[in-house]
Amino acid sequence: MMIVPELWREAAKFPAPLAWSIIWLVLVFATHAAQALAIAWTLASVISGQTDEVWLALGMILGIAVLRLLLSLVQASSAARLGGLVRRRLREQAIPAALVAPRLHDTTARDGAIRASLGDGIDGTDAYVSKYIPATAQVVLACPLVVITVAILNPWAGVWVGLAVVLALTGPLLWKKVAARRGLNHWDSYEDLSADLLESLRGMATLRVLGAVPETRHRLHDRSEALRSATERVMRVSLAETGVTDFAIQAGVVAAGTTAALHATTGQPPALETYLVLLLASEAFRPIRDLSRHWHAGFMGLTAVPELIRLGAFNGSEEHARPETPIGSESPATARELRIQALTYRYPGTDLPVLEDITHTVSRGTLSAVVGTSGAGKSTLFDLLLGFLTPESGEILLDGQTLHSNDLAVVSQRPVLFTGTIRQNLTVTGARSDTELETACAASGILDEILSFSRGFDTEVTEAGLSLSGGQRQRLALARALLARRPVLLVDEPTSALDAVRAAEVIHTLHRVAADRIVLMISHRPESLLDVESVLHLDNDHVDRIVP
Repeated sequence: MMIVPELWREAAKFPAPLAWSIIWLVLVFATHAAQALAIAWTLASVISGQTDEVWLALGMILGIAVLRLLLSLVQASSAARLGGLVRRRLREQAIPAALVAPRLHDTTARDGAIRASLGDGIDGTDAYVSKYIPATAQVVLACPLVVITVAILNPWAGVWVGLAVVLALTGPLLWKKVAARRGLNHWDSYEDLSADLLESLRGMATLRVLGAVPETRHRLHDRSEALRSATERVMRVSLAETGVTDFAIQAGVVAAGTTAALHATTGQPPALETYLVLLLASEAFRPIRDLSRHWHAGFMGLTAVPELIRLGAFNGSEEHARPETPIGSESPATARELRIQALTYRYPGTDLPVLEDITHTVSRGTLSAVVGTSGAGKSTLFDLLLGFLTPESGEILLDGQTLHSNDLAVVSQRPVLFTGTIRQNLTVTGARSDTELETACAASGILDEILSFSRGFDTEVTEAGLSLSGGQRQRLALARALLARRPVLLVDEPTSALDAVRAAEVIHTLHRVAADRIVLMISHRPESLLDVESVLHLDNDHVDRIVP
């Protein structure tokens, strides 16, 4: 047995589904044991010529088979529910933990690798949670009972079966340890391939222009070969471990069968007892066969566990996650002023601060902007506002109270849209009525265009929103941020990818939105600053507040 404490702890947080999945599985095994008894009874009745008992025993076999089918369906449903609950909890813990400042500023982290862990890695744990854990409990509960029963019927046969059960469980442990070590390399290879593939797909147009497609193809081929080699190494170790288990099972069955046969030729035990020993000797290893099968099915997910631990998917990593903080207010109109007071921040290992003694006030009712050269600290300021970074000194206040991360909504420079409908993209922050959707879209200036689509809010959006124009994606992301109902809206370079006409539309929308909430945007384009009454200018030497 291979115990993964992190997954056992997660499964134990759902005691009812876990208990029922184990109970139903043990009952399914009980039908196998009962069927062994019925088959032994049938054979004994045939030998003794008791025809009436033969038909009764055959009817029992049929009834047990039907009962086992029903119990198996119920057990599969209960186990699937347990696996689904654990997967959802792992994602709920891992995703916020992956958004802490060290990860967001980790230049070595690759989106494809993280996606593989949060997607395939977490999904891969399902086989272990829903099947292996209940199968482990079945081994602990069922195997001793069968061994004891065989020992009562035939002490020596019971000894052989018991020794074989112990060997089948402990023998593969060494192989499993080797497989676990090799499994880390296997998951690393899988992550590398996933990351390279995702980055290549994102940059396909650029790769074509640069003529770098052949080199990319070779790199992906090398990654694929590395994954194939790692998989083959794991399979070789796994086959050796399976061989140890099968040897123990076959040796135990043969030894028990031989003992029962010899006893039958010398001691003349009842035929029913002999047949029952032979059948139960085989049934004693059924839970171990199930355990081995589920181990191999769930191995892929287990190789991802170390990376999931690092990402914070388990309780042991929760201290790295940024805790949720209360929302300042449900209504954005209640916030009047965002105050940045004597704010200073320097990155670890650097001598000079990127931001030093910044004091600035952003008020509701007017659009405010942060401008400056590249590297002047604009993005750092946003990270401080969002709580991704902690200032060296100074404070950030919303109406005199400490600013919380849940007081802010963000529209990024390249807004993320998901495959699905416009409605689904707008309601990622929670269910909203059609009236609320229309109000937010009208405020962001996208409503008329949505209604012009034949399916309106149910119009399909392709991956990354590529079926929409840049301006439509920007305004749709703005509507989504408005639906979050946060008092402060941060907008990062909202016009960087737009032409002059679309950029003017977005800026006009932001002016309108700023009427009832605090809006602060980062901008490089001078034309975006027209009619902006409050501008915070950052550079590497000083900070000025400009009022045009």
